[in-house]
Amino acid sequence: MSSIVTFYSYKGGVGRSMALANIGYELARRKRRVLMVDWDLEAPGLEKYFSTFPIDRSARGLLSLLLEYQRGANPDYTKYLWTIPMQKGQSLHLLHSGRDNDTLNYSKELGNFDWDRFFTEQKGGLHLERLRERWLKDYDLILIDSRTGLSDASGICTILLPDIIIPMFTANYQSLFGIRDVVNYILAARQKLAVDRMTPTILPVPARFGTRVEFKESQEWLDRIADILKDCFSDWLPKWIEPRYVLEQIKIPQVDFFSFGEKLAVVEQGTNDPESVGYNYARLADLLASDFSNIETFIGPAYFQQKKAEYLASRQGKPQQNKPGEFDYDLFIDAPRDAYQWVREVLLPALTEYLTDELGRQPRIFSGLSDVRAGENVHASLLNPLQRSKLLVTLLPRQDNSLFSDQEITHFISRQELTDNRLIFPVVYKKEKVIYKPNIDLNLPSPPDLSPFSREEMAKSTKLSGQFAMAIESLAKQIAQSLNTTSSPKKQDKQKEVRQLAVEYERLLDRMPSGKERTIVMENIFSKMKALVNDIRPELPTLMNSSSAGERLAAMAILQEYPGIDQVGWLADHVGDAEKPFVGYQASVALFIAARAFKNAHKSVLRQSIDKAMANVERSAYKHPNLIRNLNLAKAEVALKK
Repeated sequence: MSSIVTFYSYKGGVGRSMALANIGYELARRKRRVLMVDWDLEAPGLEKYFSTFPIDRSARGLLSLLLEYQRGANPDYTKYLWTIPMQKGQSLHLLHSGRDNDTLNYSKELGNFDWDRFFTEQKGGLHLERLRERWLKDYDLILIDSRTGLSDASGICTILLPDIIIPMFTANYQSLFGIRDVVNYILAARQKLAVDRMTPTILPVPARFGTRVEFKESQEWLDRIADILKDCFSDWLPKWIEPRYVLEQIKIPQVDFFSFGEKLAVVEQGTNDPESVGYNYARLADLLASDFSNIETFIGPAYFQQKKAEYLASRQGKPQQNKPGEFDYDLFIDAPRDAYQWVREVLLPALTEYLTDELGRQPRIFSGLSDVRAGENVHASLLNPLQRSKLLVTLLPRQDNSLFSDQEITHFISRQELTDNRLIFPVVYKKEKVIYKPNIDLNLPSPPDLSPFSREEMAKSTKLSGQFAMAIESLAKQIAQSLNTTSSPKKQDKQKEVRQLAVEYERLLDRMPSGKERTIVMENIFSKMKALVNDIRPELPTLMNSSSAGERLAAMAILQEYPGIDQVGWLADHVGDAEKPFVGYQASVALFIAARAFKNAHKSVLRQSIDKAMANVERSAYKHPNLIRNLNLAKAEVALKK
């Protein structure tokens, strides 16, 4: 199966082009048909790695090809390629930038190239889609050298074209977090493409990685990388293999010799020495050549089978799903990006130690690195651990200096209001000029101030370390007390519980933009409402007439479980612009269920309600395709004969 592979870096200087050139060479040696594309049009240079090869360099390159598309032509892309002959294996093909053919004219043409016009007026998307189809037909692997950062060109390389993305980065937080953010952005943007694409396979590769001088530091950085980028491995790496182990195998070591000039390490150094750069390039080439299908061979059969056996043994006898009220984690630590290192290296070890003493067992802690703020999305990978955690530790100050602006905390607010137990533990990790003032009064004590206790300051002062230990011990005692207290619901009726869920839904609308991740959270709230319908059914008239969108959503939950013919007109009124899309969609589901239940006895009423709903949708600014499908299904149900 053919694949397009994009080599990407958030920052320059990571050896991206060098990696692509070496891996391309190795794939050609394995008799794979390989096309290399230099899409870093502003700073090209991929061809320099093949300067000693006898190449006919008359073909004009990628920019000239794009200019032909811009003029409305349909050129043969093969006329713009260089062919790189190989002594063994397939010849390599390179779609170079075209800069070296005419440097002055190249700069002028590139400066005048308008990507917006290319896509909006000149059918650029169609041209690139056809080009992609040709490449996949003609080659086994297409390796694209992408522009760094975020730009129109890098978006083509990372969102529109690839099946596989290899983000490369060095061991620093700017590069690492930049890669994580870009990967999240790519995955979100990919879902909005007008063409169908599978989720790309992501293979993060640490580059220019030094291990010989600072071995301990390098091992700590591998731990950090595995922690921050673990989600990148979930689609292709078996659960019994840790991302940390893979990173150890594929990291590209820093070798000063290859910092000078453009050399092919797989030629100069060979591929047999495990300490060499060439060895790692060859391993990555093997993985790409197998299309990620032979992970066992890549990992090593003995280690692979050992870890698989350990994983299966650990799963024996364990339930596949937690029962209601059970939790996977004792504690969810919500930390913004700038607190990551402090949490991992200062707070987490100390809190784990003191909680172990207080609980008499090892606490289960999820450290959720979250950049979620008002107006941003919750990362989907944090949602399940958040919901499966008993308590929350949240670090202050937040970006907007408000404790209760994040979806993480909104979730725990709603849970805490339904119990007699304390679930939220704020902690000050740094001081800012703005005084911390929560915008919801939960009668919490002042949060402990841990801002003086940086790793560097505590290393200088035994006294400061002792003060930190006392502060963490006090926090651990409070957390342990809450963990040891059964978090039972307050003595209250179910009506209050469903109204709390309605409030949680409305807070969600205020603090999260629309999108897949918000929908996931809304579906979770709605499923909780449906679990309460037996107890809140008598409240249906009140909920239907409520001014609260969340309470009207609860009415939809009741009508999906207990359809009523008297309510179908009301459901029709709440499809379309009268409600937010999620509530309108649930109204259409309830209308379909009613049509199925009453189609034999109340055809006329149902037809009128469905027609009214259809008319409301037709007048709507946004026509939800699944909502329309539900109404069409309802109409088909009514049309069926007895």
